[in-house]
Amino acid sequence: MLMRVGKCLAMTFALGLVACSGFPTTHPNPAKNNPAIYKIDLKDCAQSYPETPDGVYLKRRISCMELKGWK
Repeated sequence: MLMRVGKCLAMTFALGLVACSGFPTTHPNPAKNNPAIYKIDLKDCAQSYPETPDGVYLKRRISCMELKGWK
């Protein structure tokens, strides 16, 4: 039982790292490539795609940021 819990935690951690590693952080437009604009766009995407238990919201937030021009 304890081994099973450990495996589940390890898988969750690994999936979290993979999901976060693909998050866009730079914008090709120098006027928009700053932390303030990034936070505004990220907040907008987070409000558009609230958290869900299955984690699909992460992929949708990444797509939202890419549509806004972040790479």
